[in-house]
Amino acid sequence: MLTEDYIQRFLFLSSSGLSRAGLIVLFFSIFNMVASLYGTLLWALDSPGYIFRESNVKVAEYESLRNMDSPYIIQLYLDPNNLQNTEETLAQVVGSELLKPSLNYTLTGEVQRGTPKITTPTRQDDVGARIWLDSEGFSVSPDTLAMYPLSERIDDQVFPTKLIYFGGGSAKWNCTFNIQQHVLTRDSGNYHWEARDRIDNIWASFGAGGGSAAMVQVFTVTKGTRRHTFVESVLRATMLTNPDVPFAAQDVEDLVRRSGTMNEIESNDPHIDQIVGDMMSAQDQNLSYHSGFNTADNGNLTELQRNWGYYSVTNPALGDQFSLIILTTTNITLITSETIDKPPTPFKNCDHVSFQNEAFGGRITQTDCVGRTTNKNNNVFFGQVDTAAVLVAYGLGNGRSGVSSESLDGIVMSWTRNMSARIEGLFIARGYVVSVDPTLVTMSVDKLMIAIFGGQKW
Repeated sequence: MLTEDYIQRFLFLSSSGLSRAGLIVLFFSIFNMVASLYGTLLWALDSPGYIFRESNVKVAEYESLRNMDSPYIIQLYLDPNNLQNTEETLAQVVGSELLKPSLNYTLTGEVQRGTPKITTPTRQDDVGARIWLDSEGFSVSPDTLAMYPLSERIDDQVFPTKLIYFGGGSAKWNCTFNIQQHVLTRDSGNYHWEARDRIDNIWASFGAGGGSAAMVQVFTVTKGTRRHTFVESVLRATMLTNPDVPFAAQDVEDLVRRSGTMNEIESNDPHIDQIVGDMMSAQDQNLSYHSGFNTADNGNLTELQRNWGYYSVTNPALGDQFSLIILTTTNITLITSETIDKPPTPFKNCDHVSFQNEAFGGRITQTDCVGRTTNKNNNVFFGQVDTAAVLVAYGLGNGRSGVSSESLDGIVMSWTRNMSARIEGLFIARGYVVSVDPTLVTMSVDKLMIAIFGGQKW
C-alpha cells in the first residue's frame, strides 16, 4: 500500500478515516513526500546539472584572455589514415593558443576582411607579375628570382638568362642548362619596397631541399600609414633519385599532372607533355631543366606562379649526388588595404643602411640591419613586415622517393585540395587576430551553464 499512487492513498484515507491503518498510511505518505522533496531540493541547490551553451562573439570581447605570446607557425602532419579526425579538429588546431586555456573557444573562419586596393603598375616590361601598392614601386610578387641559380657562372658554365622572358606584367621561362648548383631554397614570394627594386624573400626556409608539402601564410606589409594584408598558399611536390637510377617517364608524367590544379583542362594540357619530354631529355644529357610562368589574376589582386624543375646536382670531387624534381605552385592574394593611425617606427636604429622592422605573429622582434649596407645618404626606414600566421602541412608524400605514388599521396592530396578553402579561411582569421584587428574576427565560445534555471529546460 505504501507505494501506491497518491490518488489510491487518498481514497483509502477517505474510506478509513482516522483509524489506526489510516493514520499509518497518512504518516508514511507525508514522510515519502518530504523525503522526495528534500532530494529534489538538494540536487537543484547543491549539485545542479550543467550544459554547454554555444555563442558567436568577436575575439576582441575576450581581449583580457588573449595570449600575447602565441606561436605564429602551426605544423600539421597529414596522416592518410587519420584525415577524418584532422578535419574535425582543424578549427581547434588553427586557433590553438590564441587565448588562455580557461576559455573553450573555436575559430569560425568568419572575418570582416575589408577592401583591397592596388595602383597602376610602375613597371611592366622588365618584371613579372606583381601586386602594385603605390606609385613608388612598392609591390608584392611571387619570387621571380626562383628560376635563377645562385650564380650565373659556375666554372665554365653560364646560365642562359635569355631563355627567361619578362613582359606585359608576366614572366615565363623554359630552360635547359648545365649549372648543377641550382638554388633550392627560394620558393615562395618577395616584397619590393621601392622602384630601386630592393627584394627580400621572407619565406626562404619553406623551400629548402626536397619533400612534398603545403603552406598557407597570412602576412602584412606596412609602409607609412598604409597596411596591406595578403594570404599566400604554396604546394610543393618532389621526387628524388640517385643518378644511376633515373626517373621513369611514367612517374614524371604522373607527378606533373597530379601536382597541378584541380582544373581537368589543365591536367590534360598538351603543354604538360612537352614539359615531361624536356625533363626526360635533360636527364638523358645529365643537364638541369625548368619551365614555368607567373601571371596576374582576379583583377590583378592575385599573382600565380608555377614551376616545373628537374635538377641534376653534382659535385666535381664526389661525382653525381642526386637528381631532384621540384614542382611548385604559388598563389598570393591581396585581402585588404587600410590606413592605420600611426606609421611604424624603427624597432632598432640602423646606421648607413636601408631597413625595415620584422614582426612574427604580431610581435616586432628585430630589424634587418645586417647585410643591408648602402650609401649613408640613402638611409631609409622602409616600414614593417609581419609574418602573422603560417601553416606548414607535411605528410603529402615521401620526399626521398623516386616513385610518383609515394612522393605525392593521392588520398592526402585530394583531402588537401578539398579543404584548402576552409584552411585558408581559418588562417586568415588567425592572422587578423594577431596582426590586424581582433574586432573583425568571430569565434564560437562554449560557456558552462546550469541546466535548469530561469525557466530553461534540458
